[in-house]
Amino acid sequence: MVSKPGLRYDALVMGGGIAGLEAALNLADQDFSVAIVEKDASIGGKMIRLSKVFPTLDCSSCITTPKMAAAAHHPNITLFTYCELGSLKRRDDDLVAAIQQKPRYVDADLCIGCRQCEYQCPVLAPDAEQGGFAARKAIYIPFSNAIPPKALIDPKDCILCGRCAKICPTQAVNYFQEPEDFILTAATAVIATGFEVTPLADK
Repeated sequence: MVSKPGLRYDALVMGGGIAGLEAALNLADQDFSVAIVEKDASIGGKMIRLSKVFPTLDCSSCITTPKMAAAAHHPNITLFTYCELGSLKRRDDDLVAAIQQKPRYVDADLCIGCRQCEYQCPVLAPDAEQGGFAARKAIYIPFSNAIPPKALIDPKDCILCGRCAKICPTQAVNYFQEPEDFILTAATAVIATGFEVTPLADK
């Protein structure tokens, strides 16, 4: 397990949905350093996928998108997307979180979000972001206002045809990317892990 230098924060927020974003922004605005750890490839959670919210029927993305942008550009907030929490333990006055960065098979530092890879990909797969009612490519950006706007490959759907790697203008595609384990330390943690939607067949 790697403990990267400088990965110590005042607060660790588990979950980048609307609750986690609100908590992180409130803390960051009070000059606390905050790390948001999100298991999906983009922050926004379930709310960004909704059309309207009860009971006022306000536009869901109109509420969530500004908070996503504010968190992404806040100097006191660091985003760790597409990461899984392995463990969270108390050590003296700190909380120690073991985090695994899942492989995107795309170098996020090189990806410019141009979607050329997505346009070239020949594979169509059910899009979980759309409840399985629409299709997406094997390499894709989760949705139009995703933060960060970086592509990822679903290895279950990819046929390794190489088209995305050939078209990528920054050579960001990396089929051999491995998971990366590292440690975050923080003084406190906020658990805002959200919920899972019940499959229609189970209702």
